[in-house]
Amino acid sequence: MSEEDRSRLYAWLREQTDEPLAEYLMSCLPVAPLSDLVTKQHLETVLSAEFSAFELKMAAQREVDRKEAAALREADREVAGKRHKLLVGAAIMLAVEIVAAEAGWLRWFTDLLASTF
Repeated sequence: MSEEDRSRLYAWLREQTDEPLAEYLMSCLPVAPLSDLVTKQHLETVLSAEFSAFELKMAAQREVDRKEAAALREADREVAGKRHKLLVGAAIMLAVEIVAAEAGWLRWFTDLLASTF
């Protein structure tokens, strides 16, 4: 295939699809020179088959990505639950310490008042 033919085909593919897909489809074409019998319909058939295979591959990849995202969400949920329990425990311990300190201060103050009067 001449460079001019390749450029025309690439321009036509760009009209039909986006740039990354056009580049992918161009890479699927055989490197051997095309004969005069190759028509636009033949190229559409070849590229359509490649595009279908590409779509199936992308659909499978999307499914894998969904499963990975679900697993990551579950792991995040578990970590968030553990963090919540840790923070609640720390808050309870702090409250217990404050109450114990208040009770000690209150006991000291009542002892002071009792000894004074």
